[in-house]
Amino acid sequence: MVHPFGLVLGVLAAGIAWTREGDPMGTELTDALLELLAHETNGFDSNRFAQDLAARAVVLGPARDAGVLLRVPGDRPEIVAGTGSAPALVRFQLEHGEGPAAECLHSGSSSGGPWPRFSAACAEAGYSSVHTVPIAVGGDVFGALCLFDCGGDAERTARPLARAAALRLIQQRDLQQLRTALDSRIVIEQAKGMLAERYKIGVDTAFEGLRRYARDHNQRVADLARAIVDGGDPVRFPPN
Repeated sequence: MVHPFGLVLGVLAAGIAWTREGDPMGTELTDALLELLAHETNGFDSNRFAQDLAARAVVLGPARDAGVLLRVPGDRPEIVAGTGSAPALVRFQLEHGEGPAAECLHSGSSSGGPWPRFSAACAEAGYSSVHTVPIAVGGDVFGALCLFDCGGDAERTARPLARAAALRLIQQRDLQQLRTALDSRIVIEQAKGMLAERYKIGVDTAFEGLRRYARDHNQRVADLARAIVDGGDPVRFPPN
């Protein structure tokens, strides 16, 4: 298991290593990595995050346009964002199952091809090249960042940006899981208290009744607790 804090330090170290004295672009890259990692802790918006990532990639690439493909847990369908004709070309890859961004979702790598239909679509849109990196950390793959007609060293900026984005999405996923767990715990405690009060039993006995009923009826304890809190009362005591 890769420790998230170590990954954050690695991403920032890469940005700092590329910051050369007198090179403002290197400083902008490090600033962008920090801002992506701290993006909207409260009220996180996946679409806005994807658009922000694309805009930064265009400036820092530098690139003519950038497209972002995200598959975020809880968000369906996939999120597509970008500048210029890039979003249309990202959608093209999804629709046809062909291209480096689609390959990133499938395998976690942009290597592969050739992709004749995608190449033709890029040429028709006026692009001569595309550089794609997965938005991924370890085994967690969230999508792809595509830089179209990138000038300079695309790898130098695209990969740390994509990595920082993946770290932020991991953080958001973990926060959501924590909120869900806390919400479930609160509801279960409420249901235990209601049952204990109604049937004049101890809270431990109430919880055992909840668990037994949920198991016997193939339900999640949290879902059963929610039904009880919302007015239902399928659990009866003493349990059989």
